[in-house]
Amino acid sequence: MKEIEEFVEDGNVVGGICNGFQILIELGLLPGFDGISKEPEAALTTNLNGRFQCRPVYLKHVGKCTLTKKIEEGKVLQIPIAHAEGRFTFGEEDEGYLNKLIENEQIVFRYCHPDGTPAEGEFPWNPNGSLYDIAGICNPEKNVLGMMPHPERVVDGIQHADWTRTHPTLGDGRIFFESIAEVIEGI
Repeated sequence: MKEIEEFVEDGNVVGGICNGFQILIELGLLPGFDGISKEPEAALTTNLNGRFQCRPVYLKHVGKCTLTKKIEEGKVLQIPIAHAEGRFTFGEEDEGYLNKLIENEQIVFRYCHPDGTPAEGEFPWNPNGSLYDIAGICNPEKNVLGMMPHPERVVDGIQHADWTRTHPTLGDGRIFFESIAEVIEGI
């Protein structure tokens, strides 16, 4: 763990998708309000409907972190999910934590309707009941990102849920990886 902490504290980027997001929370790297925490400050717990969800959802990119700087703020992406424990939440004693996330601009992706309006907890747009429709967050330094949806599952157009109707050349997940590649090339 010491090596991971040093890696992050040196400003290197770290990303976690789905189970990787869960690990980043358990390690105390996210949300990381006051640096790396010795105890988890948040949780990814059982979906409110109690079921595994595997389908496309809509995400709105609402905040910049190092790994998503190429993605236009406000852009709506259709990205698949595949989880039974993806509901982002805080403990009851941590009611001020959501405000900290908002104030620190740590929310990177939120579940939304196809037109980009907030899901406001409404199923199926918010597939798991995540607090404030949170699908992905970063640490205050913007170099650690965690998200539940799977951009790696929709890189090519033929992986897009409605590819036979819309004929996209590229999948919505591709811009996520192009953004990461740009960061890595700059190192």
